[in-house]
Amino acid sequence: MFCAIALTLAAPAASQAAAGEESVAIAVRHGDLNLTQSRDAAIMVRRLDTAALQACGASSFSLREVQQATRESACFKDSMNRAVAALGSPTVNAIHRDRGASLASN
Repeated sequence: MFCAIALTLAAPAASQAAAGEESVAIAVRHGDLNLTQSRDAAIMVRRLDTAALQACGASSFSLREVQQATRESACFKDSMNRAVAALGSPTVNAIHRDRGASLASN
């Protein structure tokens, strides 16, 4: 099973049409995971992270500084928040929220 997560580049959806910005939809596999289990939910968050990096202009091959800058961007944060919300998994949501809190404290 795939979960097509719309990872949006640049701006919120309301202003996309006016600004001519584009959306990127990346399929993120989750059928092999039990999202009620912490371990599987953490794997899902990593998969979403990889997809959001890609959608927002970086990749796993990008320099660490490029990945970090991308993770701090509005594109990445908005993409992750929308993707996690679309899944509707409390366990994934909790891991994402905790991860965000730990990144903010660094």
